[in-house]
Amino acid sequence: MKTKRSTKLMFALAGSLLAIGSIQAQNRDSLQNLNKNAIQQICPGQGHAAGDRGFWGYAFGDYAYMGHGDSAGRGTKQQYKGLGAYGQTQNQNAFEIRRAYLGYDYKINSKFSAYALMAYEGDQDVSDNRTVYLKYMYFKWKNIFKGSNLKIGQQATNSFASDYNTEPLLGYRSVEKTIMDMHGVDGSSDMGLTLEGRIYTFKAKDTNKVPAFIGYSAMVGDNSGNNPVAGFTGASTSLSGSSIATTTTATLTTTSTTSPGSITYISPATGKDTTITIKTTSTTAASKITSTSTQSLNAFNSTTDKAKKFRLNVYGNLLNSALTIGAYMDYINYGNYYYGTAKGYQHSVMTEKAYIAYNSKWFGIGGEWFMQTYKNGEVESFATITTGKTVVAGAANDTTDAVQTGLSVFAHGTILQNCLNIFARYDMYTPDNKYSYSAVASGSTSSLSNGATEGFASAFSNVASSSVNGNYWKESFMNVGLDWTPTKDKKIHLMPNLWYYNIKAPYGSGDLASSNYVLYRVTFLFAFN
Repeated sequence: MKTKRSTKLMFALAGSLLAIGSIQAQNRDSLQNLNKNAIQQICPGQGHAAGDRGFWGYAFGDYAYMGHGDSAGRGTKQQYKGLGAYGQTQNQNAFEIRRAYLGYDYKINSKFSAYALMAYEGDQDVSDNRTVYLKYMYFKWKNIFKGSNLKIGQQATNSFASDYNTEPLLGYRSVEKTIMDMHGVDGSSDMGLTLEGRIYTFKAKDTNKVPAFIGYSAMVGDNSGNNPVAGFTGASTSLSGSSIATTTTATLTTTSTTSPGSITYISPATGKDTTITIKTTSTTAASKITSTSTQSLNAFNSTTDKAKKFRLNVYGNLLNSALTIGAYMDYINYGNYYYGTAKGYQHSVMTEKAYIAYNSKWFGIGGEWFMQTYKNGEVESFATITTGKTVVAGAANDTTDAVQTGLSVFAHGTILQNCLNIFARYDMYTPDNKYSYSAVASGSTSSLSNGATEGFASAFSNVASSSVNGNYWKESFMNVGLDWTPTKDKKIHLMPNLWYYNIKAPYGSGDLASSNYVLYRVTFLFAFN
């Protein structure tokens, strides 16, 4: 009941933001003011990418107080997964930095620029200290042909983090990742090659307005995220992988003590009987004990070292740069996979996404939808059925496509210009559309035509809840808060917000009940350049 009320409140808030102010035509000056006022301009997915700014950086984090957590620690890859699980201390709270960037942009000449970025995003070293890694390292060839730029190296992907995509359009990355990033549908960076630019620019009748255009971004990458590809870095000793052996040597010593007897005498100091025990101690060194453990190091991975991921984003920018409508898709083919049989099953992943966003000086609203399909990504098994003394074999095991989908809507509005904003967002996410909600969970009554019990082993690394079944629950997310900036340059933000994540189980007491995560946070962001 609370979830339904929260959902209604969310949509009522989004609707009210539409009524904030009247929509007025923007000239170039007002557009520049909008850009300066937009939070995404100081925390974009790929840095400033201006080519002549030198050093720059920003960081964001929170003070977060856990009001409630899921006792089973469920969820896909959301950041507070497992918080409040059974046996943990309740009402946990902490100050924490979730991201820190330090970048350097260098303009080589009018055609070439280079970019580097070090990032901290929750990673730790072996001593549990915060540690940074190389997130971006690429160069850009401007106007390799008219209207298009070429980027080569480790860079932001165009699935959500690139220009005119959902992360910069949504703006509030400091509060939460976009829905695809949040659930690990694609990485925010990859090593590869990107060609991006404009397909067509419309002529503007009013020279004070930004002309509408159709843009594109095409990328081919390793699909390895920020990880190097083994076998091509010099860190792997063979294409079958490498390993390091750790040898531990210990010397075992034994100590024995014998007590042949004791004597009693009168102590001259105390005048009392005193007993002394006579002990004999001997130490013997035993032989050395040696143990060796082997750990895999940068092993060759056939899925990232052979297959390549192709990404394409096409979008239109209209209404004096206020409205953006886009479509995205990606595809990677891993080849045949053998489930212990001679027959091979094609393994490939395809993602489809559509999005729209309108941002003006006074308010913004938008949404995105995605669907990702893993061809033959699940093994569907059918158990035998026993009715009385009759045993009927279930259907033969087979493969089926794994499908996950999500929908996200977001809005923000200005309460006090250049000072105070309000923002809100609501997501709906289904980790496994093909999973039979009415037949899979333990103890449930089968609704399949053959009466068998259905079970899945999902290939989605971000989805599988166990080695037996995929996720059979649905998840939703809500976030609402205020954004206050005390400085004219908008480089400091304080954002009190409510972070709510709901897990809806399709069954009752026979399975894990529905639950949620509730966190009260004050998010901070600061930038420098």
